[in-house]
Amino acid sequence: MPRSNIARRYAQGIFQLAEAEHDLDGWRPEVAQLDALLQDDVLRAAFANPAVTTPRRMELAQRLAPELRAETQNLLRLLIEHRRTSEMPAVRREFERMADEAAGIVNVELTTAIDLGDAERRRYEQALADRLGKKVRMEYRHDPGLV
Repeated sequence: MPRSNIARRYAQGIFQLAEAEHDLDGWRPEVAQLDALLQDDVLRAAFANPAVTTPRRMELAQRLAPELRAETQNLLRLLIEHRRTSEMPAVRREFERMADEAAGIVNVELTTAIDLGDAERRRYEQALADRLGKKVRMEYRHDPGLV
């Protein structure tokens, strides 16, 4: 199965659970925390070491993040058992995309040759929101090389 499909499946499971709980916003930091946990250099080295058993990997991960809710602990267990912990950044991105779509949020990146002031940025955001009929999350980049 292609890697993107794997991430999509895990993200879809999280998304469906979050939606059933009517708690998409509550799940965003939980997913981000799990992603950050799995990016820890010590943990990644342990997971890459074939001498570290699956139960030991679970113990290490749970010790580092005992505050994760039970459902997130189950996801962590699945990722570890199936050796998919490296997929977590893609799972997080896909979950965020699904949650944004459900919330009617569009992410936009705007690159300009000149640096925009706050008033101009608000004007662009409002114009796009009006045009698209959705909430707009803007990311601005300044690239003088455009002209």
